[in-house]
Amino acid sequence: MTVSTHPPPGPSRRAVLVAAAGAAALGGLGLRVARAFPTEPVTVIIPYAPGTTDQLVRVLGMGMEKTLGKPLVTETKPGGGGSVGASYVAKRAKPDGHTLIFGVSAFHTIAPHQTALPYGFADLKPVARLTVGPNMMAARVGAPFKDVRELVAYAKANPEKVTYGSAGTGGALHLAGEAFAQAAGIKLTHVPFQGVTPAVAAAVGGTVDLAFGFAQAVMPQVDGGRLVALAQFGPKRTKVLPDVPTFRDMGVDLAMPPLTGFWAPAATPDDVVAKLAEAIRVGSMAPDFVAFCEKSRTEIDYVGPAEFRRELETENAFFLDMLKRLGMARTG
Repeated sequence: MTVSTHPPPGPSRRAVLVAAAGAAALGGLGLRVARAFPTEPVTVIIPYAPGTTDQLVRVLGMGMEKTLGKPLVTETKPGGGGSVGASYVAKRAKPDGHTLIFGVSAFHTIAPHQTALPYGFADLKPVARLTVGPNMMAARVGAPFKDVRELVAYAKANPEKVTYGSAGTGGALHLAGEAFAQAAGIKLTHVPFQGVTPAVAAAVGGTVDLAFGFAQAVMPQVDGGRLVALAQFGPKRTKVLPDVPTFRDMGVDLAMPPLTGFWAPAATPDDVVAKLAEAIRVGSMAPDFVAFCEKSRTEIDYVGPAEFRRELETENAFFLDMLKRLGMARTG
């Protein structure tokens, strides 16, 4: 009997290529299955007490659901100027796109520089900027100035005599006041309150000369003749405040538009973030959402993940430098 010393014939080259292609296809299918998103409702953490913010997200969610195929639900986790909710999303939520946080950027670009928190700037991933508040400055009725130029002249002649209220020491509105004073070359006296509403009420009552806040909080008092609108913080006039000048309109080189949007845990995959951002963009154009924003004096101003990140990086550096100069940055 003759015994062959050669191995039995193997599969043809064509068979090998077909098998390889099939394996690749299955591997790709496996990846797509692993990245299927969303597979459940998307929860949006609102880091403030219930109010306009969670109402806005719920209205937006109706438009987003058409793209995602799953509903949005909101969950409020107030406290720490937004840092309680941000800590939850950054450190406890799964980075799979099913948990986001929505709010103003202070919990991302200010809070971690002031207090030792469980998270830092790198622990949150920008998804999309959605709206501009905008922030604005208003004066009490009867103040010895009627516009920004008169305010600057008065403050230069009376250093630290002009007082302004904000939602609290170290918050975005406090730092906005400091940024205005620095840009204008004047000295103001800050009076902190426990929130925007009491700060605005103090200006209405004449306890402080100026109030800083979102248009939603300030403009009803302006419309009622109880405050005088002086300026808005954006680089250009917004559609919802067409008659209120910017600081640059009034000769002060300052533009600090509030960055309001969505973030995800840092490890959330880019393709999931891209799908969320597109759903937000489409939802922001829904008629119900547009009507809600017009009613609440909120201007829709969507930008995607890359541009939002660049804006946040710039803001983060700006606030860190300011906090250091004010002696308010944490050292440990």
